[in-house]
Amino acid sequence: MDVRTLRYFVLVAEEGSIHGGARRAMVAQPAVSVAVRKLERDLGGALFDRSPHGVELTSAGSALLPHARRILRSVEQARADVHRGMRPGPAPFTVGLTAGRVAAGELTGPILDTFRRGNPDVLMRVRELDFAEQFDAVLERDVDVALVRSPYEHDALCMEPLFSEPTVLVASPEHPLADLAEVSLEALLPERFLEVVRTPRVWREFWNLAGMRDESARSIPSQAVGLLDFSIDVMRNATVSPMAQSGWRLGGLGGPSLRAVRIPDAPHSVIGVGYRRGDDRGTLASFIATARAVTEELVTIVPGAELAARP
Repeated sequence: MDVRTLRYFVLVAEEGSIHGGARRAMVAQPAVSVAVRKLERDLGGALFDRSPHGVELTSAGSALLPHARRILRSVEQARADVHRGMRPGPAPFTVGLTAGRVAAGELTGPILDTFRRGNPDVLMRVRELDFAEQFDAVLERDVDVALVRSPYEHDALCMEPLFSEPTVLVASPEHPLADLAEVSLEALLPERFLEVVRTPRVWREFWNLAGMRDESARSIPSQAVGLLDFSIDVMRNATVSPMAQSGWRLGGLGGPSLRAVRIPDAPHSVIGVGYRRGDDRGTLASFIATARAVTEELVTIVPGAELAARP
């Protein structure tokens, strides 16, 4: 297993075909085919189901994909750090964004822009995080701070809440609830939701409404750690699952593929700044203060949002 092979694997997975992956890698298609098959032999199993229409990740391939992306990012980060270490300059300050621009809804951009303008001497980097990485990346110091979603509970982590927003039900068009304008929380309790099994238990139980549902309402395990994979699992299983409203609105999940149904009495999703406990750097304090100030000024541009109570 080498970096080049992992890159080919990720490109094929993203393009859905060997041809598309080769085109993005700007290499001959046979080279990518050989590399992917060698990776499968090394790992002892098929990573793709192949058909005349393209390829689709197997369960093993889905498990490998986030690790491959993480390894490639680490290699890129190492290369950049080495190059930067060869010349004098400020240490970078890396901000993680859970699900990218969806992290803080419409406030993601204003928070970053305001922090950058107010701290011109800080070399700010931005890194997209998946559902699991919003915890691990901060714990492992891959990022200095992150815009995250509650519950954000760990002995070594803290969260500064900024605002909350409504939760909606995303539904496969085949599901009986898909055509409703809204649904009560009580009516949802017997439903089978997706359970994102690769996230911390407290987080997935919140989104699975585990504390409110009957034990007989079993979950459907999902390996997804991002909005796109999650939405595909909803469609594949013809089911429904709760999601933060901005995930639906900004995550590219609309249209005929998925429907969104209001859940007026569902717990809201709380967005905040996640960081390591005991981190008292001035740059971190400045980022938190900036995020709080921007939220207080602009929270009304996020539909249905409310300022979160300070802890």
